[in-house]
Amino acid sequence: MASTNNLMSKNNKLDISIEYSQLDKFCRQLITRSRDIAKTHDALITLETFINNFGRSKQGSDDYKVIESLMKTFTNQTREQLLQQRTRELLQALREQNTHTVASIHTPLSRNGFYLILQAATKQLDPAETHTVKQWALAWTQQAKQKADELSQFPDAPDFKAAGIALKTYLAMVDVNHYLNN
Repeated sequence: MASTNNLMSKNNKLDISIEYSQLDKFCRQLITRSRDIAKTHDALITLETFINNFGRSKQGSDDYKVIESLMKTFTNQTREQLLQQRTRELLQALREQNTHTVASIHTPLSRNGFYLILQAATKQLDPAETHTVKQWALAWTQQAKQKADELSQFPDAPDFKAAGIALKTYLAMVDVNHYLNN
């Protein structure tokens, strides 16, 4: 049995050719078969990065630009689908006052990304719902901070763990509160 070291040499090389029509078909099938748009989006970003990394020698060429444009079309499409999905999820979480779901949406996003989704979700609330969500976010963050302060052994260092509050949940709700009440 040959060892892995014997199989590897400096001469091992795999040339890959990417044809527009094949890539287009592959990406369309990937999206069509998708059960999780977040994973599909991540897969397309990975493919885009792979092409960028291993196609460096062709960057700037017309062929490369066409392939790059195709990949951007698909990643933009899945990004938009993902934003719409997250907006629907956040809207439901706000209506249900579900801090766990708010945190699960908030955690993987940048603050700006979260604010974009939060803005889109709150535009779908009627005035009474908006008022209710504002009051809930304000009360929840104040109570969480107060409880964490009371259980802290140090001044000016809230102990969220002792208070039984996940820090990611607190940070998500602080952002919701900040956006809605400022």
